[in-house]
Amino acid sequence: MDTSANDAARPNAPTVAPLRATGRPDHLTAQKVEVAIILQAMLGTPSAAEYLATNAVDPAVVSRVLYQPQFRRGRHDAQGVRC
Repeated sequence: MDTSANDAARPNAPTVAPLRATGRPDHLTAQKVEVAIILQAMLGTPSAAEYLATNAVDPAVVSRVLYQPQFRRGRHDAQGVRC
């Protein structure tokens, strides 16, 4: 049942956020990835990889984030700071 037409007519109807096409839906993992990117800039890739592995981040994510920075979902400068 499609209620979107009915919801628009009701001023107090709850809004539904659209699904994101990109980005990380898991905010805790997103924070871990951001920390790892900064660790990578400060201490090197092995330290960042160890941090992510210790924090149970999916190995595919670790590989993409640390070894293929062109495929990261955010933009970061040379120090790992999001810009």
